[in-house]
Amino acid sequence: MEYTDPINILLVDDHPENLLALEAVLAEENYNLVRANSGEEALRCLLKQEFAVIVMDVQMPGMDGFETARFIKARDRSKDIPIIFITATSKEAEHFFTGYSVGAIDYMVKPFIPQTLKSKIEGFVNLFISSKKLQKQAKLLEEQTKKLEKANKELLLTTLSLTRAEAQARMIGETSIDAMFTFDAQGTILTVNPAAISMFGYTEDELVGENVTLLIPDLRALENKERNGEGEGRYVTGKISEMKLRNKQGSSFPAEIQIGEAYIGSDRLFACTVSDITERKKAEQELLAAKEAAEIASRVKSEFLATMSHEIRTPLNGVIGVTDLLMQTDLNPEQRELTEIIRKSGDALLAVINDILDFSKIESGKMELEEEPFELRSCLEETFNLFMAHKKQLEMEYRVDPELPQYLLGDVTRLRQILMNLVGNAVKFTEQGGVYVYANKLGEEDGRLEIEFVVKDTGIGIAESKRSQLFQPFSQLDSSMTRKYGGTGLGLAICKKLVELMGGSIRIESGDGPGAVFIFTVKVCPFDLTDMKRSY
Repeated sequence: MEYTDPINILLVDDHPENLLALEAVLAEENYNLVRANSGEEALRCLLKQEFAVIVMDVQMPGMDGFETARFIKARDRSKDIPIIFITATSKEAEHFFTGYSVGAIDYMVKPFIPQTLKSKIEGFVNLFISSKKLQKQAKLLEEQTKKLEKANKELLLTTLSLTRAEAQARMIGETSIDAMFTFDAQGTILTVNPAAISMFGYTEDELVGENVTLLIPDLRALENKERNGEGEGRYVTGKISEMKLRNKQGSSFPAEIQIGEAYIGSDRLFACTVSDITERKKAEQELLAAKEAAEIASRVKSEFLATMSHEIRTPLNGVIGVTDLLMQTDLNPEQRELTEIIRKSGDALLAVINDILDFSKIESGKMELEEEPFELRSCLEETFNLFMAHKKQLEMEYRVDPELPQYLLGDVTRLRQILMNLVGNAVKFTEQGGVYVYANKLGEEDGRLEIEFVVKDTGIGIAESKRSQLFQPFSQLDSSMTRKYGGTGLGLAICKKLVELMGGSIRIESGDGPGAVFIFTVKVCPFDLTDMKRSY
């Protein structure tokens, strides 16, 4: 085992020229020489690196060599490092005993013979390398021992697992509600579980030894039709197939069949699981019938709502029209007041019917969007003009992103309906302050623009606990609020449906101040009016 790690040697002397002399002696060797100008610095070096030998002067200012050696030998990490003291005078040579007593391995007097120092250091280095090799060998031996122990443990567990697996397989087969049986490459039944006996009505003696076609007559239908070679499976492993099977009494039942295959030695064996799905098929039929009944009921409901809305709206339009004519005649103040009440009530009822008609069309999937060129700014202006003359005298303001094109291609009627609903709600629930609408460009992809509309007001706002009820059909946040402000609870639900039909989404966010902030997005196409075509 070759040792390839660097060999560090620590040279400690307070005179730089002595350190240079030591380095010159050891320069030819492949050592990593580390300098230290004092005992304190030597201790710091020992905290960072591991050293094979320490060559140290005795007389140094501050902490001398003896005191430094005592600290080195007091630490577990450095106590085994050989220390060679080098002294400059014969007087210091009289203190050999002191040097050895603090843990020195050798003691040399200057001037020393370079070859002698090199030989001693080489010997200590060889000892260091041998020690490291022994440590590595001991570590490898310990790792190999652990691997062997682990392998023995795994072998024991594998043996135990095989015994358990055999017991578990037998228990599963005996307790399973599905029929299980095995057969060989010739189709001879080898084993059957109790469920197979119960499902097919045969005894175990009547099945074992017979051909598997007794239980699955159309076995060839389960074979792997795409098999190209002998190495490939005869059956598609894991595939679940449905077919009709018969029991001993001749009664048929729907079943799910799954076949697996394996080699045990040189024998090719197959395992088959059969599940009786009679109850599941019955439940599926009942579920399908219930689904069809629900669809019919939903369609009838939608058609009824649409028909009734049309039938009610026709005479109501007559009532509103006659009321308009009546208001143009000479009426006294009391008659005019009563006529205005009739007109307002008719308008309110017509709005309710229109909401129900729109919602029923969306629910029945009959709502279709139109694509026609329109000007976004004109759409916002027309919406705002309906509310500008409101008696509350609110501040009404809208802003269009300058990056948006002047003309767009989409369903302006439905976009205006969404805006009128949100702006109308904002005006209805705002007593002072204003209503603000912002149209911003979010992005463009595949020739379609995504536009974000922000409708903000300074009204009474919506409590956090009530927001989960928004956008639900016929949902009223507060009965007292409904009595005060009116409403069907369909407006926001229709807005949500229309926004989704236009490829967007709608949500409510908390604003910086009072009021509510509704944000919705739609996707439309830019339109070049000069070329009368889409610009991509």
